[in-house]
Amino acid sequence: MQHAEERLEHAPAAWRRPGAVFVMYAYRLVVASLVATPFAVMFGAATGGYPRRDAVLFDEGGLLFIEAIRRSNAAMPPVTMGALALLVVASFASIVPLAALIGALSAKGRLTARDFGAFALRPVGTFALLFGAFAVVQAILGAIVMAIGGAISRRPSFDAPGADRVKLAFAIAAVVLVLVIGVVHDLARVTAVRDELGFRASLRRAWQTVKKSHVKVFGAWAARATLGAVMLFAGLSIGSRVGVDTGAKVAAGFLVYQASVIGALFLRASWLASAIRHVDAARPVVNAVTEPEEPAVVEFAAPAVAEPAAEVVTEPEPAEHAEENRSNGAHPSAELDVAATEKSDPADNRSAEA
Repeated sequence: MQHAEERLEHAPAAWRRPGAVFVMYAYRLVVASLVATPFAVMFGAATGGYPRRDAVLFDEGGLLFIEAIRRSNAAMPPVTMGALALLVVASFASIVPLAALIGALSAKGRLTARDFGAFALRPVGTFALLFGAFAVVQAILGAIVMAIGGAISRRPSFDAPGADRVKLAFAIAAVVLVLVIGVVHDLARVTAVRDELGFRASLRRAWQTVKKSHVKVFGAWAARATLGAVMLFAGLSIGSRVGVDTGAKVAAGFLVYQASVIGALFLRASWLASAIRHVDAARPVVNAVTEPEEPAVVEFAAPAVAEPAAEVVTEPEPAEHAEENRSNGAHPSAELDVAATEKSDPADNRSAEA
């Protein structure tokens, strides 16, 4: 896209690409369904003998929910491990629809399915390297912060409630640190799609963006992330209060929560659009301005060099002509001397004879 400047969207916005946002939503809905289905089958088998079936899991107190977990104790570990493995694979595979979303936000005009495919597949290698590198960094730094909090909480000066507060504070600090690293990750992914950069160049451009406008970048992300969290919490609260007594209530609660998920994804797309604008603002100035000046300097310098050369060439010419004139003037005098000598020789001979 960097070679087709007219195709770049310089004012990206999430509302202009609802199709790309719904593609991301559809992918997450499929992944969530695949993760939740084994648990639904497991709990459905545990509560299948009750007249209200799995609705008893949501009764006040949660006694039957605990009983269902106890009865499914043997199946819980493999189901949980399978769900975690699926989540890891799905998280890695999510780079494809995410790249398509960033590419759609970056492009101008009508997009086809071929365009979406190009946006999704072109930066897969760079996205995979970024995903692995940032995941390792987030895991290491988060673990270090949590370990520091655990070591401090074990000091004798802290009682049990104080130690819990210290652990909670360091846990929050670890989460914030991981999220901050995730913001840099998003900037690197935006540069990889927007400017078609590689792994190292994307990291450098992301760091340049953070250094130039870190307050605006983190402010834009924090505002949208907070609003998205509030939206998800509201959807979950409202959906759970609708009830699960009938199928209509279950469907209504599901739709309310999915609406909050779609709203959060639009906020996510809005943050990516904001990241594109920040990356464009922090892009270093290329040589497009200085390149036309170089030929101009050469053109003006060429006559300046040629003029002294013309003077050097022309200056000796009068001297040469003068020398030639002097030399030409010297020849007549020599001829006269010779002639005088020749005329005097016969006179001398006659005087000698006499």
